[in-house]
Amino acid sequence: MIIKNYIYIFFAILSKTFGRGKYFRKKLFSTPRILKENFPENNEFSFLQVGANDGVSFDFLYHFVIKREISGIVIEPIKEYYNELCENYKTFNNVLKVNKAVHEKDNSAIIYKIDKTKVNLYPKWVKGIASFDITNLTKFEFIKKEHIITEEVVAEHLMKIVLDSKIQYFDYFQIDTEGYDYCVVKMFDFFKFKPKIVKAEFVNLTTKEKDEMKKKLVNNGYYVFYEGLDIVGVNLKKISL
Repeated sequence: MIIKNYIYIFFAILSKTFGRGKYFRKKLFSTPRILKENFPENNEFSFLQVGANDGVSFDFLYHFVIKREISGIVIEPIKEYYNELCENYKTFNNVLKVNKAVHEKDNSAIIYKIDKTKVNLYPKWVKGIASFDITNLTKFEFIKKEHIITEEVVAEHLMKIVLDSKIQYFDYFQIDTEGYDYCVVKMFDFFKFKPKIVKAEFVNLTTKEKDEMKKKLVNNGYYVFYEGLDIVGVNLKKISL
C-alpha cells in the first residue's frame, strides 16, 4: 500500500513540476474520495469532529458517515447549532453529542457569533464563523458590528471529553474552529489515539501556527497536503490514496 501511495505522490509532484495534471492532483488529494475508497458503506467508522455546527451545513462528512456503522463524538459549543446537531444525529446512539467548546485550560469561554435574528441578512456561511476571536468576524466588512453578539459557553479540555467517552479509536479527526484549530490539534493525544486521517481548517491560523500545525502532523507520521482552506494529514501505512 505504502509503495503505491508514494508512486501516486511522485506522479502528482511531477505533474505539478511540468504544469500539468491539475485534475489528477485534485482527485488524488480529495478527502471525500479517500474516505469513500478506504471506508466502504455499511462498515464500521469512528470519528471525532470538533466544531460540528449543525452536523450538515458546509460539510460533506454527515452524508458520508450516515451510510456507515458509526461511532464517534461531535462537539459544538453554540446552543442553537448544537440543538440542530442533536436532531440530525438523533437516530445514531453511538455518536456522542457534546455541547461544549474545547479549550486548553479554561472551563468557560466567550464566543463571538452573528445574532441568530440577523443571520438571514447575510450569506448562509456566516452561520459557520463563530469564533473565540472577534476579528474572524469583523474582517468581513459587510458584517455590521452591532449584529455580532457574544455567547458564554462551557469549555473543557479535548482529551477530557475524549477519555470520558470511552471510545477506543478514531479513524478520522476533523477540526473547524475558526482560528483555534492548531490549539485543538495540539491538545490531542496522538500517542494514545492515532486517527488514520486528520483534517483541520488552516486559513485562519497565523504563519507560526501554520508551520507548527504542519510540523505536528508530520512529526506524528502523517503525510500532509492542502485542500482548499484545510490541511490534511494521512497515515500512508493505513490509508490508500
